[in-house]
Amino acid sequence: MTSPPFQAPVDRGAPFRPRPWPLSSLRIGLHRLRLAWVRRTMAGDLVCGEHVAIARNADIRAPHHCRIGSYVSFGKNFTCETDLEIGDHVLVSSNVAIVGNDHPFDDPGRTVYTQPRRDDSAVRVGSDVLIGFGTIIVGPVAIGDGCIVGAGAVVVRDLPPYTICVGNPARPVRRRFADIGRVD
Repeated sequence: MTSPPFQAPVDRGAPFRPRPWPLSSLRIGLHRLRLAWVRRTMAGDLVCGEHVAIARNADIRAPHHCRIGSYVSFGKNFTCETDLEIGDHVLVSSNVAIVGNDHPFDDPGRTVYTQPRRDDSAVRVGSDVLIGFGTIIVGPVAIGDGCIVGAGAVVVRDLPPYTICVGNPARPVRRRFADIGRVD
């Protein structure tokens, strides 16, 4: 008995995995509709690379700009209320919120409601990043290339590249790749 010819494993976990023709066409159409809806409802400028997937109930309301690289996937119930820059090959899980630290409250003569918003709360996410389920990112922060942000983390300061970060507030617990060593 001969063994079957070698076949490369199918990557069933990738957000852009191959699908049968009717499903593939339907999903592409849905992604285009969601992207068109985001463009229509967003006040600022939206620039997207290729193969951007936006799941249902995504709410992107960047006041000035939103720049999304190629091969980026947003999970269900994603919310963004600040300027955003995302690199390539990024996975953003469901229920992730990106908000700005843009409501001043230090003027005793004005209420929080009447104080003007700040414009300096942009969030930058590098390439090859995974942001886990339920993460809250409070700008202005930068998440480095290759960073993994654990589920439920609260990001309030910059995260270094190629680290795994967890907690509230999020902090690096180790390097992403074993040969680099532990983060101190």
